[in-house]
Amino acid sequence: MLDMNRPSAISFALQLLSLRNHSREELDRKLRKKGYTTESIGPVLDKLTKEGVLNDRIFTIELIRSRSNRRPSGKLKMQSELRKRGVADTIIEDLLQEYESVALCHKAAEKKIVSIHGATASERKKKLGIFLHNRGFGWQEIQIVLKRFSEPGSSDDESCYESSP
Repeated sequence: MLDMNRPSAISFALQLLSLRNHSREELDRKLRKKGYTTESIGPVLDKLTKEGVLNDRIFTIELIRSRSNRRPSGKLKMQSELRKRGVADTIIEDLLQEYESVALCHKAAEKKIVSIHGATASERKKKLGIFLHNRGFGWQEIQIVLKRFSEPGSSDDESCYESSP
């Protein structure tokens, strides 16, 4: 590993943070990948955290808000993504308590339904269910949304969406 100096590490970290917010662990990984040593990374991360530039809680809030607007996904998928980015479970649990999974499931379905408009009602329902499941929504949430999108008087077979947990 290259032994780069601390001012250079701070400069690189601030450059990364100017592009987008990062979790502490993400920034640590990127600094290591760039070749900075543990001895220079630790103090840099501590300084940035102390100054409020690096904050996992704010990072998590921003990521949840961004994903919810741009690409809504289920609670489990969001938890997984946050864990991959190195956010502590306590922060994840705290911030996902008020996560509106059904509303986000409905939002994702609204976006998807446009692309499957030519299919029959049962095909739309099946495709929409698979799409929402792949986005990390639970079957209960999917069932609620599918009922909202189903046409009145439709005789679609809902058994294709039943699954064991």
